[in-house]
Amino acid sequence: MIITAFALALAACAPVDENDAIGSHLVQPPAGVPQQPPIEANDIAIVGQEVAHSIMNLPAVADAPVPPMVQFNQVTSIMDKPVDTEPYTQLLRDRLLLLTREKLRFVEHTLPPLVAKKGKKTAAASQPSEGLSAPDYEILAELRGHVEGEFYKIQIQFVDIHSSEVLFDGLYHIRKEANDQPPPAAYGNKPPPPAKPQPDKAPPAHDLTSPTTTAPEPRGNESL
Repeated sequence: MIITAFALALAACAPVDENDAIGSHLVQPPAGVPQQPPIEANDIAIVGQEVAHSIMNLPAVADAPVPPMVQFNQVTSIMDKPVDTEPYTQLLRDRLLLLTREKLRFVEHTLPPLVAKKGKKTAAASQPSEGLSAPDYEILAELRGHVEGEFYKIQIQFVDIHSSEVLFDGLYHIRKEANDQPPPAAYGNKPPPPAKPQPDKAPPAHDLTSPTTTAPEPRGNESL
């Protein structure tokens, strides 16, 4: 039992790289203050679940008489090389919208597909797209690490737009998605497609103006 608990404690925290936050657009600890160790979350969907529950437990959200309006910004990256963040944006966004739909209203109105029962409205239909006020909070997410690595880190913050106060700050260690690489340049390293075969040239037209060398055959009714 003690060995198992010790192993789980080691797996919960990944090594901290103090340099991977350089260039971050999110709020970071002051100089001299070490970064928080990342939490092992395995994939971005689990991160979305953990973040959703943490945000809903915040007093500003849990005690709000009306679900506050939230702006979800696209996942950004400060990776050492370009990476496609769209898969992480979609997975994180869908998970957050699905799990917090009773406590938060998002500026985006596209929810993951839900099966609607007869006589009940879907979650998407319960959030009208007209007459919504400006967002009070925003969710920021940023990838960091090395593209060649098997794991990335993602930092997520829940920020009060009016006061710029960070109400939630989480750093997670996740496995990279298989389809997160940027598309290759035109043709990439592949050779260009072969040229289309040209149609055979038509034989030259017969020149009717040139004299013929064959003598004309005599007509049958002509005398010799």
